[in-house]
Amino acid sequence: MRSETELSSETEKPGEQTRMALMVAALKLFGSKGFEATSTREIAAAAEANIASIAYHFGGKDGLRLACAELVGSRIQSVAMPALADIDPGSDPASAQKAFERVAMTMADFMLGRPEARDLAAFIVREIANPGPVFDHLYTDFILPVHTRLCTLMGLATGQPPESDLIRLGTFSIAGQIVYFRIGHAIVARRMEWDEVGSEEVGRIKTVIHGNIRAFVETNRKSRP
Repeated sequence: MRSETELSSETEKPGEQTRMALMVAALKLFGSKGFEATSTREIAAAAEANIASIAYHFGGKDGLRLACAELVGSRIQSVAMPALADIDPGSDPASAQKAFERVAMTMADFMLGRPEARDLAAFIVREIANPGPVFDHLYTDFILPVHTRLCTLMGLATGQPPESDLIRLGTFSIAGQIVYFRIGHAIVARRMEWDEVGSEEVGRIKTVIHGNIRAFVETNRKSRP
């Protein structure tokens, strides 16, 4: 544990390490306990930072919550957007389907294979359960752009309008599978009698999700004249 002198020094001279430590600690606590049930003292203790550093870096607990949302959103986009950036509206259906599958598998690798994804998912679920300004920010700036691009790909793959109910709901159903396997990790592991969910187990999950994507495309592909 660092001394009070060191902590005060960090507060007086803000550093990115302290700021990030506070966000990581808050993200975990907000996701596991909820925003209202988490105190700034708990967050500071978990981050090994001076409690005053929360106000210094974020203006208070509400500002820290928003910063956590931005951190979550940026991590999601850093995984998904590179694969979505070069969508060609003129892509043939097969290429569009492969691009959709590639993004879904990349997201599955991240959500199921990276320990940090557990806290990201828990935070998102908490915010969805209690919609407010932070949820609005997550939705508008991060979730909507990714979902819209995925719908574009699925629309191209099936020949259906990308903003139709079918494609929007279908895209949510596929993304929802990935999220469930993350938040339902303990249930899945127990039911499958897995001691852990390692790379082999993640591979099995990805195979099922991959098959579901192909089944959705095949079932809903618009016949061409």
